[in-house]
Amino acid sequence: MSLLRIVSILSLAVFFVSCNTNDEVAIRKQAQTYEAAFNRGDAKALADLWAEDAEYVNPESGEVISGREAIRKEFQVSLQERKNAHIEIKIGSITFPNSHQAVETGTAIVTRNGDVLSQTVYKATYEKQNGDWLITQVREVESMDVPTQYAHLKQLEWLVGEWVDKDQDVVIKINIHWDKFKNFLTQKFSVTVEGKLELEGRQLIAWDPVNEQIRSWMFDSDGGFGEGKWKKKGNSWVVETSQTLADGKRASAINIYTPIDHNSYKWESVGREVGGDILPNIAPVTVIRVKE
Repeated sequence: MSLLRIVSILSLAVFFVSCNTNDEVAIRKQAQTYEAAFNRGDAKALADLWAEDAEYVNPESGEVISGREAIRKEFQVSLQERKNAHIEIKIGSITFPNSHQAVETGTAIVTRNGDVLSQTVYKATYEKQNGDWLITQVREVESMDVPTQYAHLKQLEWLVGEWVDKDQDVVIKINIHWDKFKNFLTQKFSVTVEGKLELEGRQLIAWDPVNEQIRSWMFDSDGGFGEGKWKKKGNSWVVETSQTLADGKRASAINIYTPIDHNSYKWESVGREVGGDILPNIAPVTVIRVKE
């Protein structure tokens, strides 16, 4: 390929990137104009942002409204019903299938006096007409906030992070993190003895809304599994555990977590029993946070 050909291709690529950047800025300004017109209750200004043959699908009724004038009338009625409402548009992405078309996706939240009237996920299609980006189609679906149990679990937020408990022969590593919606705390752990991995597993900590209690479920690489019930006593968390071991025996213990400071906590296990046999307690050990 000749140098002239390469330079031509690179110049064309730079041109398209520049155009898309400028067009994206223009579309974002249109979204801001849309917000401003909605928030002052101006149905005509809203309709002027749409193409003559545009199409809007009402998310509540599913009705298809065609044409700028019909859309203006729809806005006029809607704005009257939602007087003093305020819209906030959060753009997620803007893509360009070609040089004269664009697709914008995001969320639209309508509130009034602090109360949420609606929250939708939208997809808006634009077309460039006479140098202006006009909306040709909008489709919306109602979006509900994902519920979260964070309010109940945030008492254990101090556990989030990487931790280690080790001596000359044994290293126990623990990693605890939130799930995406902060409905669960997920723990991974491993036990290495004299450099050899002996055990690993997972524990899921959650809020039980029926019993109004924090609970946990644990699974280990030996094939055992169990559950725990968490209660706070003073500055400590007391966890009553019951397990089924891989050989079918039942086991139970009371594990106690006591925070010392941001970078350490004390752990101990008492009342231990396996298959009806009482085992000695595990004396308190200090678990250290791995430096962030």
